[in-house]
Amino acid sequence: MQNEKVKVSAALFQWLNAQTDLSSNQVDLVDGFVFMLQKINKHRTIRLLSERRLHPRFWRSHNRTFGYMATKDKIVVSKLYQFYIDVALTEGFLIASTNGMMITERGLEYLHSNREEQLDRLFRYIW
Repeated sequence: MQNEKVKVSAALFQWLNAQTDLSSNQVDLVDGFVFMLQKINKHRTIRLLSERRLHPRFWRSHNRTFGYMATKDKIVVSKLYQFYIDVALTEGFLIASTNGMMITERGLEYLHSNREEQLDRLFRYIW
């Protein structure tokens, strides 16, 4: 694992903390990451704008699902999405080709792991 390929800003963490509902079991960090992988798996291939950047249309349903449509922090949200992509590529959960981004067998294994393991894997890039 190469954590140096994944950059995380303090503004992203402050924003995620503000999004967290302490009375809920939802953790935007892991739920959003899993949502992304599930959606890529469902569609098989997602179009890319560049090597590490999914087409913006991909993120629309993510924005609606997690309530990011109304947020004024579009730059922070885009950093969150880049964090997801960077982690997924670094971990080998996704692979980019000229045709688009696809989930790998390793990504499918991650989707079948329990929630604590999923969260722990993401936290490795934060702590």
